[in-house]
Amino acid sequence: MSSSAPEQPPVTGHPTIDAALASLDLTGPVSAHAEAVSTVHAALQQVLNPVADAAQR
Repeated sequence: MSSSAPEQPPVTGHPTIDAALASLDLTGPVSAHAEAVSTVHAALQQVLNPVADAAQR
């Protein structure tokens, strides 16, 4: 079953993660998504592993 309404991103309750997921637009060719997925991945890494992120700076 297909819906014409766009899917809403999941809500985690963490503002940084929610904002990153909300900004992710996966429409269009898959090859165009690398930068967007990388940005979301970086946000997730920052939230889930802040000690390692701080050590890399």
